[in-house]
Amino acid sequence: MMHNIPRTTARLAVLAGCAFVALGCQVPTDLPIWNTVWQVPADSSEVTVASLLPASVTIVDVSAGTKAFSFGLPQAATSTTLGETCYACAAAAGQRIPKPEFTLADSATVNLPTDVVTADIIGGSIDYTLSNGFGFDPLNPGPTRGWMRVLVNSGSTVMARDSIDGASLALPSGGTISRAIQFIASQSAPIHLNGPVTVTATLFSPAGDSVTINTSEQFSVAASAHDIRISQVAVNVPTTTFTPQHGTVDLSSLDKANAGKIAGGAVILGITNPFAVGGSLSLELQAPDGAHVVKGFTLNVGGAGSAPSTIRLGLTSNEINSLVGQKDVAITLSGSISSPNGAVTVTPVERMAITTLVEATIVTGGN
Repeated sequence: MMHNIPRTTARLAVLAGCAFVALGCQVPTDLPIWNTVWQVPADSSEVTVASLLPASVTIVDVSAGTKAFSFGLPQAATSTTLGETCYACAAAAGQRIPKPEFTLADSATVNLPTDVVTADIIGGSIDYTLSNGFGFDPLNPGPTRGWMRVLVNSGSTVMARDSIDGASLALPSGGTISRAIQFIASQSAPIHLNGPVTVTATLFSPAGDSVTINTSEQFSVAASAHDIRISQVAVNVPTTTFTPQHGTVDLSSLDKANAGKIAGGAVILGITNPFAVGGSLSLELQAPDGAHVVKGFTLNVGGAGSAPSTIRLGLTSNEINSLVGQKDVAITLSGSISSPNGAVTVTPVERMAITTLVEATIVTGGN
């Protein structure tokens, strides 16, 4: 509580001097006017990073007290016919011949989720399935064994790799193999992902026993990732609804007896905004007796390391007097936000902190 005296103490000193010296000074009849400033704290609130994320990105617990982002990638699928990958087979379509040697190589590319620009991967895996529609085992067509390589990369960055040796694994006609490969990433050595992901499958099938050549038969690879763990992500934040923040303030300590003596007031917001977003917001005060006050303001664009800011929203005498003496005055912050400077880089634990004070200036004294 603060006390301000608008009239100078010099006048009081003169009055005192008159009393002691008794020189016939006239005692002023006006009493001093005191302004008493009351500040009542309201509920604080926090806006978590979840409010800025696209629907494809979630926050998950990875260990006690540790969180990460998570998203999946659409399935990447590729299939190749025997005729496309084995030129000697194409020339002998429909014939039964010793199976020629060939190398199958194919790839499929998938994009990042909508509104995700970059991501630092710290864990997760790729699940893939091989489906053999050839009329023979391409890994074991005869005495010599073949092999299979699966590579997952983004640009020149290798994200995951796997290999299959025909000496240890069979893939008969009509058979499938399902495997999971871990990303080559960790908390201390994340993979920075800033573009599409490509899954490349390479199959070497050596010469083998006699088979009937059907060039339309297909070999297929399908891969997907459902739980990629991310330590940091950059997302686009188009103009979107600010997650409404709700709280209450108890103004019953400002008794109704003060109504009319309150010359004005304010709502003071203390905001720490680690996000590079801003927008147009409004603050609504709704009293139980129906009194309703709305104030608009601008949320300035923040960012990592941004200093806390204070926003003061003035209340007229009528506005503050309509609220005093009431216990559960509801406070709601709402509006819209966007990222005017491009993608916003965030971590799972960041949050915007908002504190609220309601201030009233009570005038006492005077005639």
